[in-house]
Amino acid sequence: MFSDIIVLDFTRVVAGPYCSRMLADLGANVIKIDEIPKGKVDETGSVTREQAATLRTAGGITNNLGKRSLSIDLKAPASKELIRTLLSKTDVVLENFKPGVMDTLGFGPKACLELNPRLIYAGLSGFGQDSSRRAFGATAHAEAGWLWVQQEAANTDEVFAPGVTVADLVTGSNAFSGILAALYSREKDGKGQVVDVSLMDSQLQMMNSVMEPILNGLKEEDYQSFRHPLHRAADGKMISINIGNARNWARISRALTGDESSMPESGPAANAQVSDWVGKLSSSDIADRMDSEGAPYGVSLTAFEAAKHPHFAERKMITEQEDLVAGTVSAVDSPIFFSRLESRARGTAPIIGEHSKEILSEFAIPESQIASVIDEGSVFQLPVIQVD
Repeated sequence: MFSDIIVLDFTRVVAGPYCSRMLADLGANVIKIDEIPKGKVDETGSVTREQAATLRTAGGITNNLGKRSLSIDLKAPASKELIRTLLSKTDVVLENFKPGVMDTLGFGPKACLELNPRLIYAGLSGFGQDSSRRAFGATAHAEAGWLWVQQEAANTDEVFAPGVTVADLVTGSNAFSGILAALYSREKDGKGQVVDVSLMDSQLQMMNSVMEPILNGLKEEDYQSFRHPLHRAADGKMISINIGNARNWARISRALTGDESSMPESGPAANAQVSDWVGKLSSSDIADRMDSEGAPYGVSLTAFEAAKHPHFAERKMITEQEDLVAGTVSAVDSPIFFSRLESRARGTAPIIGEHSKEILSEFAIPESQIASVIDEGSVFQLPVIQVD
């Protein structure tokens, strides 16, 4: 679908690579712009697998599947000219530097759009492109109120950090959506534009159901956390059962007791009744009974157990990609399924500089010029990896 879309990906950490991985899954030609590695490669003309393992593109393996790497010194005059050549033929620029850094390099949104008016320039940041404040996902978790919401739901004495950097993932998804919308808009009028997505804004958006009453007059002392209770089965497993409404209550009642009872008027009483029923049955028995009645439930699993969930195998959500260093890499695949299009991982994550010559050649850079910038150190091409 996106095979004719070129993306220059200047990102690192989580949100940016997560976004560009989604574009790569749709077939976009994602070129990861990497720094030149210092002191990790000798002059022998080859690197060992162990050395190559330390040269992964920024952002980890899973979030960089299906991309290629161009390793280049963004401050060198010769490199700047190469980047300008690439920008003139690029569809999307994606960056998550501190706002203003790309301007100092000469590749800020204004300069890029002047060079290429059809360009989509997506800037991911902590507080938006008009703020110079640095941030990570943890910053947004704290200042957008989510840690407090978690604390209230868990009824703990102190806030606690989540096990997943949700703000980064939501921001990456929002940037992906914004880029698609901007590309569609360009199809209508031929014009590029800037997409500005921040961690703080995305975290707040994720909490919109919590914020609705707060923004409309709710007092803090009247706040009640929204939390689905977990119920302990006879074998010790924890089961999530969301009652929802009377119709679903009927399903739950039939599944766990064999009879259809009246739903208690109060939520706490209804949940207490479900806990009593669940406590008398094993988790496997509960699952079978709930499935037979079409009632929603969830058996709490460890991440290790979840990785082997039959649902993910049936949906082919775990992909295996051949890898120069590891041999084979297993990773989570795209969660988007189409009737005609295809979204999937399209290769392993690159090693820094693995595709530098290849990429520059595709942009019609003369071979002599490529050799020159590599010799002078403005561009790094990964040497041959030694195969054991």
